[in-house]
Amino acid sequence: MKLMIRKVFMVVAAIGMCADLLAEVKRDFANVSMCSPGPSKNPVSRDELVLLVVEGPQLSSDSNPIPESEVIERVNAMLRTKNVSYIGVYTREGVKYGDVIRAIDTLRRTDAKNIGVSMAELPQGREL
Repeated sequence: MKLMIRKVFMVVAAIGMCADLLAEVKRDFANVSMCSPGPSKNPVSRDELVLLVVEGPQLSSDSNPIPESEVIERVNAMLRTKNVSYIGVYTREGVKYGDVIRAIDTLRRTDAKNIGVSMAELPQGREL
């Protein structure tokens, strides 16, 4: 009887120690990283991401504003069309901090795996 209990204990202990290796990593939200200006060791090509701009209280893509109620749906469609999982975000000069945080919070609910936020602001009225 003691031998059987010892074996069961050993099996349970082994499974417990390996649980981290066997567990599937599940994230509810995309990783968000701040990208500083200048050269990078691992630059991401524009073909490998969806590029968005925070323009005041709204996001835009290719100079086209995205209605707030359609952001998640449209961004997910852009991610699928380009077959990518990365969003690059720029902000215009003078955009309020709260607007940037609100935009990132919304984008984290998309299907993106990673969101890179540029720390360099874009001047008003200029294209990317």
